[in-house]
Amino acid sequence: MNKKVWIGVVIVVAAVAVALLIMPQWAPSSKSINFGATLPLTGEVASYGQKAKRGIEMAVAAQNAKGGLLGKQIAVDFQDDRNDKKEAVSIMTKFATVDKVPVVFGSAGSGVSLAIAPLASRYKVILISPVSSSSQLSTEGGDFFFRTVPADDLQAEVLSKWVFDSGAKRVAVVYTNNSWGKPLAEGFRKKFEALGGQVINAEGVQENTADFRTIIAKLKGMDNLDALVSPTYPKEGGIFVRQAKELGLRVPLYGGDNWGSPEFRNVAGDAAEGVFYTAPSESTSPAFSAFAEQYKTKYGEEPDVFGAYAYDAAMAIFKAIEAAGTTDAEKVREALLKVSFEGVSGGIAFRPTGDIQSKAFAKKTIKNGQVVNIQ
Repeated sequence: MNKKVWIGVVIVVAAVAVALLIMPQWAPSSKSINFGATLPLTGEVASYGQKAKRGIEMAVAAQNAKGGLLGKQIAVDFQDDRNDKKEAVSIMTKFATVDKVPVVFGSAGSGVSLAIAPLASRYKVILISPVSSSSQLSTEGGDFFFRTVPADDLQAEVLSKWVFDSGAKRVAVVYTNNSWGKPLAEGFRKKFEALGGQVINAEGVQENTADFRTIIAKLKGMDNLDALVSPTYPKEGGIFVRQAKELGLRVPLYGGDNWGSPEFRNVAGDAAEGVFYTAPSESTSPAFSAFAEQYKTKYGEEPDVFGAYAYDAAMAIFKAIEAAGTTDAEKVREALLKVSFEGVSGGIAFRPTGDIQSKAFAKKTIKNGQVVNIQ
C-alpha cells in the first residue's frame, strides 16, 4: 500500500471513529424500562409521526415524574421509518430480536403497520399505533396489535351517510390503492349503495401518482355525476384536487382523514378551499385542555388529535404494565384488554381485536385555509 492510500485509509477510519463518538446512540439499559417506536419522522407524512412522537414524549415525561414504572424510569428509542415498509420491518426486527423491548409504538401508515404486525405476533411484542386506521388491521393485525385511533369501517359509514344526505346519489370514487385507501373506498361503496346511492366509477391509483388528467377527463364526461369521493394519501390527494380544479371538475370533493394533514394543504394549495373530508373527532375530554396547554408550552404549537391518541397509547401501556406487575408482553396484552380510563383523547378501552372502542369521526371542510368542523 503506497503512502497516499495509507494516509487516506487513516483519515477515513479517524472520521468514522469521530462520527461514532458524536452520533447519538441508543442502547437498552437495565436501569430503565425500554420501549421502541417506529414512526415517519421525515418524508411525506412526517407530520403524523412527529405529532405521535411528541404525544408519547409527554406521556413518558409525566410517568417518569411520578416515579416511572415498576421502580424504573422509562426510555423510548424513536426510529424514523419514513413510512417505508422495508425500513419499518428492519427497525421492528431489531427492536424484537436485539433490543428485546416489550412494546413498540407505531407506525403511522396502515400499510407499514400491517407489514410489521406479523413480527409483533411472532416475537410476542406489543405493537400499538395512534395513527393507523385501516379496517384490515382489525382482522390482520394479530393478537399483539392495538390502536387508539378509531378504525376506518366507522369512517366509511360516516362518510357515506354524509355524502348521501348531501343529496349526491351518483358518485365516483378515486382512491389510493393501498391498505388504507382501498378498504376505505370499498367500505364507502358498500355503505353508500346500501343507502340507495350509486358508485358509477371507481379507480385506484398508486401512491405518489402525479398525473390525474386522464381520470379527470373521464369524470368530466360522466352524466349526472353528483360528487367525487377520494380516499387518497396527502401527496396524491393534493395533486388530484389541484388538477381537478384546474381542469374545471365542478362537483363537491370529499376525502378521508389524510386530507386533514398539513402535507395535503401544502400540495393542494388554494385548491384545498372548500373540500370536505372526514377525520377523527377532536377530544371533548376534560383532560384535553391541560394536555393541550402543556403541549403548546413544550412544542410551541397546538396539538392535534393524533398527538392525543399517542399520549393515550403510551398511558394505556403504562397502566397495563402497572396492572400486570411485569413487562412480559403476554401478560401486558391481557392487562391491556382490561384497561379502561378517561384519556386526553376520550375514553380508552379496547375490543378483543385491539381496536379502540371509540366511535368518534367528524365532518370537516377547509375555509379560508383553515379547517372548520361541520355539524
